[in-house]
Amino acid sequence: MNINHFCPVISIMLLLMFAGFVLADNSTNPSSIVFTAPAMVISSPPECHDYVLEKVTLDKDFAYTRAGRSLTPRIIVRNQGGDDISPGDVLVEAWLGETRLIPVTDTFPPLKGKTSAMFHLRFMIPHDIPKLPCHLTIKIDPWNTRNECGDGINEFTTLSLVVIEDKVKRWDDL
Repeated sequence: MNINHFCPVISIMLLLMFAGFVLADNSTNPSSIVFTAPAMVISSPPECHDYVLEKVTLDKDFAYTRAGRSLTPRIIVRNQGGDDISPGDVLVEAWLGETRLIPVTDTFPPLKGKTSAMFHLRFMIPHDIPKLPCHLTIKIDPWNTRNECGDGINEFTTLSLVVIEDKVKRWDDL
C-alpha cells in the first residue's frame, strides 16, 4: 500500500474518533445547547366542493317512450362544500337500466360553495336499447375527475319506471 493513500485514511479515522469523543462528552454536559425544529404550522386545506344530486325529474310525462327519442331530465344539484374551482364544466351521465344514454347536453357549470341550482339536460335513447321497463339513473362526475372532498351522493335513480314502447308512431318522431 502506498503511503500517500495511507495518510489520508488515518487522518480521517482520527478525526472521526475525536468528533465522537467530543460529542459523547457534550451529551453529559447539562449546559449543552439543544436544537429543536420549529413547530410546524399546519394550515387547514382549502375547503373544496362536494356535489350532492338532490332530485331528478323528467320535463314531460315519459312513462312510455321509444328508441331514438330524447329524454330531458331536470336535476337539482347542491354543492355542500366550498367553491368548485376545477376547470371546465361538470360531466353528467344518464342510464336507462343498463343502457347508457347518448349525451346531447350533459354538463353544467361549477357551483359556488353552499349553493344549489337546477339544470336541464338532454340525452338520446339509443336504438339498441332493450324494450323493458327500467329506471332512469343520473350520475354526476361519473369518473371522479373533480376531486371532491366529501362523500355526497353523486348518483340518483328515479323511482318511476320508463317503459320503452315497441310501437312505431311516424307522427311522433320529434
